[in-house]
Amino acid sequence: SLSRKFTAKNFQAAIDSINAVGNIAELEQHHPDLHLTNYREVEIEIYTHKISGLTRNDFILADKISREVSVDYSPKWIREN
Repeated sequence: SLSRKFTAKNFQAAIDSINAVGNIAELEQHHPDLHLTNYREVEIEIYTHKISGLTRNDFILADKISREVSVDYSPKWIREN
């Protein structure tokens, strides 16, 4: 799978990023696993569930998320990453 983890500035920033990913996923008809823990830690995991592996669509979705989703990161997370 392709995954990305980050800590948002606050709960609202985490939810906003998840919603933005969800909007892209709906347009692409390809849905990642989204996880929110500790109120602002986000993980996005992309893979094709049907084959339990990666396809070209996974890389396309990851690229769109990377380019189009703006995240308000935790300042501490930015310094450490």
